[in-house]
Amino acid sequence: MLALGVVAASCSGNGELGPDEAATTGPASSQATTSLTTAATVPPTTAPPTTQAPTTEPTTTPTTESATTLAPSCPGVEPGASTITVDSGGNSYETRIYIPVGFEAGQPTPVVLNFHGLGSTGIQQVALTDYESLAKSEGFIVVHPTGLNIPGRGASWELDQTDIPGRDDLAYANDLIDLMIADYCGDTNRIYSTGMSNGGFFTSRLVCELADRLAAASSIAGVSHFDDCNPSRAVPFLAFHGTSDKVVPFLGGTSTLGDGAAGDSTFFDQVMPEEFAEFADDAGCSLEPEVKTISDEVTSFDYVDCGLDTPMRFYEITGGGHTWPGSPIGPLLTAFLGMTTDDINATTLSWQFFSEHTRN
Repeated sequence: MLALGVVAASCSGNGELGPDEAATTGPASSQATTSLTTAATVPPTTAPPTTQAPTTEPTTTPTTESATTLAPSCPGVEPGASTITVDSGGNSYETRIYIPVGFEAGQPTPVVLNFHGLGSTGIQQVALTDYESLAKSEGFIVVHPTGLNIPGRGASWELDQTDIPGRDDLAYANDLIDLMIADYCGDTNRIYSTGMSNGGFFTSRLVCELADRLAAASSIAGVSHFDDCNPSRAVPFLAFHGTSDKVVPFLGGTSTLGDGAAGDSTFFDQVMPEEFAEFADDAGCSLEPEVKTISDEVTSFDYVDCGLDTPMRFYEITGGGHTWPGSPIGPLLTAFLGMTTDDINATTLSWQFFSEHTRN
């Protein structure tokens, strides 16, 4: 399985966390353009082609799934998976977009942005999380972007603790949201973010800096409330983390990635429950959460009395590794990343949570 091999190699070898070792050139800008690269139904274990065509208005080619009649308000949008490039800040980001069968052009549709871990790719995040299967059955759009490369570490997302000259991933996220709303009938008030490890940390950053654009968020195996995080509004937020995570230690400490792997020798000193509690504090919640035993492996911590009744919940996975709960390929990654619980599923729980919230 290609996805398994590459995910395992990148996570156990070069790591999964936030990067700042190298630069990608190009001036910063918040204006995005798009161009078609390929459009086909790509199996989760097969990486999509990367040949880039000249910049055009975004269009997609039908996949093997049946198409609906399109209204003029979303020209060229058809059900299935397609891959485009999104140009932002002088850089090009490969971006896989899945449109569910039954999509109604002109009808605002929820959008989930799903960010991969360091050294992984969007297509590998598809395989890890199985979000496209859920999007198909539940009728929402899911987007799997691929970050820019860091030499020796692979694709990554830029965190607040890092500053990579010549790139601006925050601007890309903002541009991507604009694109999904303008060209794919994304619902302005139902934009959600999730991610794994470096992608989970990046989702945390979006909660800090793009709170006015997100309806809710979910971070898996990585959550960080950086020092100057000041959300403009309280965002409903979930986080999942394993107590035996060796890559991002649950209580902070030595990472298998080694010192300075995230460009900051103190990065892995972060204590995951405490980082999440700071988001709950931002939301005005009581800092004594309600504790509920879900199973022998899973405990939830619900922060209550939050401003505007904003829900904030942290899932502790006892014995869990650097993994995505409920991942269909989780058992195949145990030797590299540790135990994956099947007692809960981070994909379905996150979507259930998302579907309950709209941006006010």
